Amino acid sequence: MKYAIIADVHGNCPALRTVLEDAGRKGITRFLFAGDYCISGPWPEECVSAIRGIEDKTVIRGNEEKYLENLQGKDPAGWTDGQMQASYYAFRNLSPENRAYVLAQPERADFEVCGVPVHMAHSSVDFIGTRAFYTWNSVTVAERSGLPGADPERILAGMRDERERDPEFLEAASGLERGIYIFGHSHIQWTWQDEQAGVYMINPGSCGLPLDGRPDCVPYTILEITEDGQVRIEEQQVPFDKAAYIGTVKKSRMYREANIWSRVILRELAFAREHVYYFLRFVEQFAKEIGDERRPYAVDTWERAYEAWKTKQELFPAE
Repeated sequence: MKYAIIADVHGNCPALRTVLEDAGRKGITRFLFAGDYCISGPWPEECVSAIRGIEDKTVIRGNEEKYLENLQGKDPAGWTDGQMQASYYAFRNLSPENRAYVLAQPERADFEVCGVPVHMAHSSVDFIGTRAFYTWNSVTVAERSGLPGADPERILAGMRDERERDPEFLEAASGLERGIYIFGHSHIQWTWQDEQAGVYMINPGSCGLPLDGRPDCVPYTILEITEDGQVRIEEQQVPFDKAAYIGTVKKSRMYREANIWSRVILRELAFAREHVYYFLRFVEQFAKEIGDERRPYAVDTWERAYEAWKTKQELFPAE
């Protein structure tokens, strides 16, 4: 049996369709979705509809589905801050049916294929604690790569080598029972396996917002489990015109309604590296300096912080 594993779509329906089409050309009809479908791109409704339209699938929630859940039953008249504008946009642009669908999904899925246990959660933290997420994530890649131009394959290969030598990671991995462990969240595609123990870890990367430094492509992972329980894993990188996507987003209603968040996200897409973490850290310090204790951040603080942060960046895409 073959599965396409997809995670972290983040409202980027063109990327999702690109990955689904590539999987379809490879004859794959079974899909595993590992969370975060709606926030940060202009098409939350279309993303959820596309997933719902797939017949053979397993779907779990991610951490960003919690933001949508927290808005349930709240008065939109109180949605006046700047920080949560992308969440407000996603909530408003999901039909009640699709919103109910995505919020009804479980946080974990555990099942068996051809005698092999399969476990799904949005984050590796569910399986091996914080070591993998906080050591090999998008911030790590950004700090290692510096400005665009560094070879992402070399950086990611170095991280793979470190995993094989890291005693804390290896100790956590050795505590896992036989099976396949699927997760996303870090926006970095990676795979680790101990075939002797029958343990496999799969992070397919982010379909909609990859932060691995690779230009003009989006990832997913193919998992094959044979009838006799053999496991094969193939990481995929599918060509995707990020420049065209960025141009389309700039014409969208989300770009107007959640402008600062959209601009930070488009910066991430342009460079395929982490920026949200650094921006949020900057906003926190900026708010302290101006004596603003409101959280989430007010629109004025949010916008002023962005303009101040932008001037400190060594490279910035045209806006």
